[in-house]
Amino acid sequence: MSSYDPRIEAQLLGCLDAWRSDIIDFTCDLISTPSENPPGDERRIAQLVVSKLEQLGLHGATILGETAERPNVLYRLKGTRGSKVLLYVAHTDTKPIGEARTLWETNPFRPTIKDGKLYGLGAADMKAAVAAFVYAAAALMRLGVLEDDLLLALVADEEAGGKFGAHYLSAQYGLKADMGLIGEPPGVTREWEYIHLGCRGVCCFDIKVYGTQMHSSLSDRFPSVNASLKLAELILRMNRDLKLNFNPHPLCTGGVTVNLGVRLKGGVYFGVYPGYAEFGTDIRTVPGMDREALLQDIKTFLQDRQSEDPSLKVEFEFAPSPMDWIAPTEVSPDLPISQALARASEKVLGFRPAFSIYPAGTDSSKFQLEAGIPTVPAYGPGMISVAHGPNEWVGVESIIQASKIYSLAAYDVLGGNNRRSSNTVRLG
Repeated sequence: MSSYDPRIEAQLLGCLDAWRSDIIDFTCDLISTPSENPPGDERRIAQLVVSKLEQLGLHGATILGETAERPNVLYRLKGTRGSKVLLYVAHTDTKPIGEARTLWETNPFRPTIKDGKLYGLGAADMKAAVAAFVYAAAALMRLGVLEDDLLLALVADEEAGGKFGAHYLSAQYGLKADMGLIGEPPGVTREWEYIHLGCRGVCCFDIKVYGTQMHSSLSDRFPSVNASLKLAELILRMNRDLKLNFNPHPLCTGGVTVNLGVRLKGGVYFGVYPGYAEFGTDIRTVPGMDREALLQDIKTFLQDRQSEDPSLKVEFEFAPSPMDWIAPTEVSPDLPISQALARASEKVLGFRPAFSIYPAGTDSSKFQLEAGIPTVPAYGPGMISVAHGPNEWVGVESIIQASKIYSLAAYDVLGGNNRRSSNTVRLG
């Protein structure tokens, strides 16, 4: 059951409405602060976040990380009792602009509002959620309505697998909480489309094909194997015949995605018969799948091809950690934060989005599987379908809605009362 007090609810929503312009301005400041990964350096954006927390009266944030260039920001809003901890997570890095720079219709680092949409790199993924979490915490602090603790983790390095962010906090720092939420953009065709209770995992690997490197003018004189041609034949066959054994998930609409040739490499130069080629593959796995079973399916496929074609010399190699295997995750719809998000959404949006499985991977694999924190992997402003490409945007109203949903959900889970909280405590 919800712990909403209608008076407190109205005050939280009113406070965030009063901050509407400030919330949007802060989102714009975050977009204006580059944090592309790679190369990976979140120092400037971490300082911006800490400055905003201080400005809002949220004192005592901690900056910590494995290296100075890869900082994570932690802030704890203490309740009056402090026996339970709710974790709110957003990452501060973005994908690089890359070759898509020429396709942007605006400057990706100069936030632009047009037709109710805020454009800029990281707008949806996920600087709007950073702003919404910060202001939700500020509203809760102003009213002093929490019995238990809200912990903000604004983390580095999500876009490259989380080694310096979620993994560092979970495996080295020892982050603890009772449950969590990551504010990734949940929409595929529209904003606020789903509440994602699980997310697909990621498995990345290379297939290496070996042939005969020699002078290309002699390829008709001596027995030879063209590695690039063998690669082309193999990748087409893999697209047609690779079978992965898994149980379909009732909430995962797309099933397993096999993305072949996400990178390609082969040959040396004109005049050299290609003796080596390789291609990368990115598989998105559903909850219930495991690394060893997937590996066996791929090995069986490759062994069958080699039995058919003895001239095929091929090797399998996982990508470097952490991209080799990021496990899928799932939480129960009965987890208190799952239900609190549904109730808060109904208050703010007028409807409850359906529960689903996120198409992408998130930091939930670190927080849930390494730190033992049941974590809703994706619910926030924006759509994943506009991320990682040109002209990324988030709905301006969605940013305000997110701050309201986050504040109501935290109030719901962490308990409401009319006493002021003891505000903050420094994390050590």
